[in-house]
Amino acid sequence: MVKRPFRILVLAIFVVLVSLWNGLRLGETIFFWRTLGSYGAHPIYIALSAGVWLVTGLLLGWALLAGKAWGWTATLIGIVGYNVWYWFDRLVLQKPHTNWPFVLAGNIIFLVIILTILLSPRTRRYFKRAADERRSQTPTIT
Repeated sequence: MVKRPFRILVLAIFVVLVSLWNGLRLGETIFFWRTLGSYGAHPIYIALSAGVWLVTGLLLGWALLAGKAWGWTATLIGIVGYNVWYWFDRLVLQKPHTNWPFVLAGNIIFLVIILTILLSPRTRRYFKRAADERRSQTPTIT
């Protein structure tokens, strides 16, 4: 069995925490449905986006921890997709916020950390070795 690097554990925990935050968004949207209807985005949009990111994050967290071969690519796509959605939601669908420079700086810092973890040679070797190990354990029919 290939030993999981600590950085993968940290990344998986971060992904699951963001996923759970979206689970909280989903629960709060359901609870405050009528109140949210009188503000910006419709509660259906908030509930659907929260549900999608909840399921996606849990799946990505599991793929990272399990060392799935597709986990690296899916996580990279998920991180980029989440950031695109976040900024689209923030800049287009919400009312303007004055703290956008602070949020942008924090977002860039998190992206640099996450991409450094994902793109490091050690992380890429982990996913390649885990996939190779699974392939070698799969029985072949002769």
